[in-house]
Amino acid sequence: MSHKKLILFLAIISSSVYSYAQKMTAMAILEKSIQYHDPKGQWNNFNHEMEFVSERPNGPDRKSKALIDNSKGYFQLEENGSVMSVTMEECGEVPADKTCDNVKRTRNYYVYLWGLPMKLKDQGTVIDSKVMEEKFEGTDCYVLRVPYDEDIWFFYIDKATYAMKGYMFYKDEPEKKGEVIYLEGEERVGDMRIPKSRKWLTTPDSKFLGTDILMSSN
Repeated sequence: MSHKKLILFLAIISSSVYSYAQKMTAMAILEKSIQYHDPKGQWNNFNHEMEFVSERPNGPDRKSKALIDNSKGYFQLEENGSVMSVTMEECGEVPADKTCDNVKRTRNYYVYLWGLPMKLKDQGTVIDSKVMEEKFEGTDCYVLRVPYDEDIWFFYIDKATYAMKGYMFYKDEPEKKGEVIYLEGEERVGDMRIPKSRKWLTTPDSKFLGTDILMSSN
């Protein structure tokens, strides 16, 4: 191949790659991120026990153990010497200082955050069609915007690997008041890649709220 033809060939390839990137939809990016984190589609039948340590700026570390069995809709949490559990919408064990609604909210918190990005395919989730591009902690990312009833969420997807690098939500989008969560490291849970830790800060003042660390899983 002549030098001129080689240059033309490379130019065509580069143009095709650029065009492909420009045409990628929000759903296509989400699918690639799910393929990265859950390549064998195990989330719907996820059944693992995970141990966490939560570090807070003004208190002792808190240890907890969560059992998530998505095949049965079962969730159990052991924390501070108490146990709570819920199957689908029916509560089992409810600590004396909690209500069934408290237990369900705790379940939703654990299952949603540790189940990302797969949880973005839940029925009723609306992902904005417009895909933004920003740097997040120095990494070039696609940004998916997801409006919920009470918050607006933004999910940062590595453009090179499609790994989820973090997310942010606003309670007040015009004032940019909310929280940003930085994901670090990965833990293998089955064949899934689950973030090792989540570091929470407020926006826009960057006040440190805490770090949740996945210590082990089985």
